[in-house]
Amino acid sequence: MDTPLPPGSRESVFLATPMASDDGALAGPDRRAAALLLSRYNLRYLVRLYAAFDGDLLLPIVLGEVGLYNIGGLGLDDQTLTSIIRSTADDDFRHLPLRPCNAFSISSSTGIPRETVRRKVSNLIQQGWISRDQKGGLTITAKAANLYVQPLDQDNLDDFLSTAERVHTALGTSDA
Repeated sequence: MDTPLPPGSRESVFLATPMASDDGALAGPDRRAAALLLSRYNLRYLVRLYAAFDGDLLLPIVLGEVGLYNIGGLGLDDQTLTSIIRSTADDDFRHLPLRPCNAFSISSSTGIPRETVRRKVSNLIQQGWISRDQKGGLTITAKAANLYVQPLDQDNLDDFLSTAERVHTALGTSDA
């Protein structure tokens, strides 16, 4: 299956931009090797998500979009944001100025039909990972934020870091 990327997305621009070696020559074989390594990691990660979300891969997509939209309203860099979320107790989490979103915005950003998003949101609310305010705005809960700050498990983090190291080596960009 070859799902096209939205035109102008960061990913499509990256894939369309040829990479060059130090002498200016295109690094096609290196790039293909890196793509294979990333594909292997992505597949392993999808299998872990599949297991973690009881076979429903749309749940982590919807949850992720809600969470990223929410924290995008804080206007903080990644390091500051991670520090705040790590140091915020669960009871204090709801006091963070998260920017609520709605099913329409999640549907628009993911391409998932709005009615499907609504069903997934209902499921995530039942699991305690999303809350709905009086105006219908959706925000992640402390339970969901903890899931994102801590990788699904140590194996996932180790796998990611190992893959990143192998990609750097394949591209000849290793610091070693």
